[in-house]
Amino acid sequence: MTTYVKIDRTTGNIIEQKDYATIKRTFNKRYVWIPLIQEVVPAHDADTQKVVPNVTQPDMTDLSTPVNVNAQRVQGYDIVPLTPTEVQAVKVGKIQNLEGGLTRINEDIMVAIATGTPLERSTFPDAVWNKINARRVLRGEAPV
Repeated sequence: MTTYVKIDRTTGNIIEQKDYATIKRTFNKRYVWIPLIQEVVPAHDADTQKVVPNVTQPDMTDLSTPVNVNAQRVQGYDIVPLTPTEVQAVKVGKIQNLEGGLTRINEDIMVAIATGTPLERSTFPDAVWNKINARRVLRGEAPV
């Protein structure tokens, strides 16, 4: 089966999309069926890059000329660098994902302060320190 799209030649917009094993196509009408090629999303580094969809199809707006029989619509992707603001948002998202369990630790610290219980590094498990250090590194600070 091949996926085809029905294109309005005056606008270039998709009117309909269907899968066909075989299809009878006409190339000199306002609406034409052309194959749709869907590219795979390329590998990228989500910390520094983003995927931007793009569409390539021939200009078919001249209704006095039949569409080329090899015309197709390609839905692909470009990889572009993240803006500094987007990079910062990725870092903040990673920090927020590491917050699980830290709220409970804050509560434990407040209770220890209120009750006069001494606090030391060994008071908290290694898993907590690993989360704290991961957050510090994401913010550009040294681990403790």
